[in-house]
Amino acid sequence: MFKENKWLRTDNLISDELSIFEVGYEDVRTRAPYQYEQLDYYLIHFIVHGEGIFAINNETHQLSRGDGFIIPPYTDNNYYPLAGNPWSYRWIGVRGTAAKKIFKTVGLGSGSYVYHHDNVHQLDRLFADVFDTFANDHLYGSLGKFYEIISLLTDDYHQRSRVETTPEQQYMIAAVKIIQEQYNNPNLQIGQIADMIKIERSYLYKIFMRHLAISPKAYLLQYRINQSTQLLLSSNLSIAEIATQTGFSNYSQFSKSFSKYRHISPTAFRKQFASDEIVPFKSWLN
Repeated sequence: MFKENKWLRTDNLISDELSIFEVGYEDVRTRAPYQYEQLDYYLIHFIVHGEGIFAINNETHQLSRGDGFIIPPYTDNNYYPLAGNPWSYRWIGVRGTAAKKIFKTVGLGSGSYVYHHDNVHQLDRLFADVFDTFANDHLYGSLGKFYEIISLLTDDYHQRSRVETTPEQQYMIAAVKIIQEQYNNPNLQIGQIADMIKIERSYLYKIFMRHLAISPKAYLLQYRINQSTQLLLSSNLSIAEIATQTGFSNYSQFSKSFSKYRHISPTAFRKQFASDEIVPFKSWLN
């Protein structure tokens, strides 16, 4: 499916709370099972094709397209493709003090290690976006896309468990939905979001920090930056038009924010991709 295998890693951790440490994708060749070494970070996989076996803590799962699994730190595990229909998957490795809490939000890591997402293309695209931004040294961008994955898996978890979410979780989901639907409104303020879901702004801040390890204001800005990044790569809109369409008041505000989070100006970012000058991290798998 991928026609190649890629594995990228960095030691440049942007936050003690949560950082993307490793990304990759692979068409796995059929092989005999063997025990993997324990990791000292969290590793989440998503299967986009084929089938395989995942074993962890004396549990064995047969997984296929649309399924995924997580490996917490210091946990015995092994996983391998099924002969005749070997799997292809993507993965993301994360470090940080908030990682356990974030995965707990989606029901993973404490006795539950597998998940499923019906819209394979949607989640595959987000995993690919994490890889692409990571490969081009845009670590804040890759983290922002990772939060979008967590948002999707949070919704899946609550639907899958068929239990009523807590009021706190409902507030967080409602706030994220408002941000994703109204991010292009330059007048959107965190206080307004809190008013819309009828809670205090300070409480909304605590909810985001508790469940996502990021403030609502930072989440809104990262989401706008991610959307602007996609437009820079895929459209012929001017940078000023992109700024307007992604919720920035003016070109200056957009350029300053983009440069802070991407460590490159919007103009230079677009030129690098157009001229194919980006030099990614070293890949250990070819």
